[in-house]
Amino acid sequence: MNKKRLLCAVVVLLCAGAAFSQDYGLTLRSLPVFTNGDDPSVNVGYTGTVIPWFAAPLGERGDLYLSGGISAEYADEEWKPVPELYRFEILYRFGSGLRLEAGRLPYREPLNMVMNGLFDGLAAGQDLGKTRLSVRALYTGLLYKKTAWITMNSGDYAEYQDRDRYFASRRLVFSLDWEIPGLFDTEGRLDLGLTGQFDLNEPEDQPEDQTDKPDQTGQVDGNGKIHSQYALAKFTLPFLNSFNAELGTLLGLLEEDGREPGFCFAFSGALAWLPSGGLNDRLSLNMAVSSGAWDDTVRAFLPINTIAQGKVLRPKISGLALTELVYTARLHNSLSTDIEAAYFFRTDSRTYSDPELDGDSLSPLLGGEVHAGLTWAPVSDVSFTLGGGAFFPQWGKAFVPDTPARWRVSLETILSF
Repeated sequence: MNKKRLLCAVVVLLCAGAAFSQDYGLTLRSLPVFTNGDDPSVNVGYTGTVIPWFAAPLGERGDLYLSGGISAEYADEEWKPVPELYRFEILYRFGSGLRLEAGRLPYREPLNMVMNGLFDGLAAGQDLGKTRLSVRALYTGLLYKKTAWITMNSGDYAEYQDRDRYFASRRLVFSLDWEIPGLFDTEGRLDLGLTGQFDLNEPEDQPEDQTDKPDQTGQVDGNGKIHSQYALAKFTLPFLNSFNAELGTLLGLLEEDGREPGFCFAFSGALAWLPSGGLNDRLSLNMAVSSGAWDDTVRAFLPINTIAQGKVLRPKISGLALTELVYTARLHNSLSTDIEAAYFFRTDSRTYSDPELDGDSLSPLLGGEVHAGLTWAPVSDVSFTLGGGAFFPQWGKAFVPDTPARWRVSLETILSF
């Protein structure tokens, strides 16, 4: 509880400090979400957030940015206030092309499959001629658990379900990224990365009532530590003036207490077409594949934090594959739309779990979903996004027969002052 009081104090100081900053503002975000529960009930979730922020220069080469706030969360017919420090960044740029950052920093590795979000720590970037090298040291144990979404093993899952816990799983992350634009004097771009996370949790840190839950590899992991390292590469190439292709690959090493080290892998690809015309539209075909729990050597791909796949089903990529067709268009200066259709596959029969799965089915076919969104931004500081779609398990063979479709509708409102 002392940590929660300290976090509240930081947020209060943030609100007070905004009045003295050189540039400051306030963002209000409202997000009601409606999904279907036990037929014919409707599950209602809501998050309303007040986010004050301020920014100030630190001399000619530095910058300071700080944002935080309080959210009101409604779930399971209960309201809960949640204070949270969002982005906090101190940045300094040297004349030699070196860039140093400290605070709570946004980071997404090139493939957007291992980790994505805000993380506490240090970052440094150095221009090397036409390329750029970046290193980071990050910590996850001071993040709000429902924002961080770190559930790598059953101990993390138990912490996430514990209503008395605020902070996310304690993990230390190191990353090294090398950006190479204009590869071989072409318009191609190559991104290379190394990422490793080290489990700092202790058994006494975690509840004991859920230690027999299986982890994402389908094996009982208890509170045993798990470390992981990932090597990844992504190649991007525009061609024929209106097309863009991406191809990514990843190889991971998993080290779990009580087991021999194992490997995991993932692939991603995308082909986008940007036709000429007044709609500024884009049609893209995307795919992602991850390894499943096949044996003691090849295991289910395990990301550091959950990055939702799809718009309705929203699983993590572990032990799954999907293909996705996405169309986006700007219908008017203030109106844009996106339409998505996706199909999900299992790459093993154990990793992905759902209460309505057919336990006797070994089919890799999970089902498909369709989703559409409409965004209206009458001015730059105001936007409304209405989204809705459905997942159809009857389009596959892995769920219990006659499992009803699942739908999701949301309306996000963002006001900035």
